[in-house]
Amino acid sequence: MAMFSELGGLKQLPPDADEVQKKISALQEFITENYYECTDEILRGLGQMYAEDERFRKNIDRAGGEGTAEFAGKAIAVYCAH
Repeated sequence: MAMFSELGGLKQLPPDADEVQKKISALQEFITENYYECTDEILRGLGQMYAEDERFRKNIDRAGGEGTAEFAGKAIAVYCAH
């Protein structure tokens, strides 16, 4: 949740900003190192789930402020499109 707290602090930036994209890269690396290989395809699905699933959205928004889950989803979509 600390990573989402940091992302929440970047919501004033566009999702494609370098600083935001570095956080998304770090999130993908964290998942890969601690849970499972997080491919771009898996990350893209997680981003959609973060924004659309109420349980994830509530927890992420609690960590980073309202709108963080939606912002994370958009930033992940940009990251995975490259």
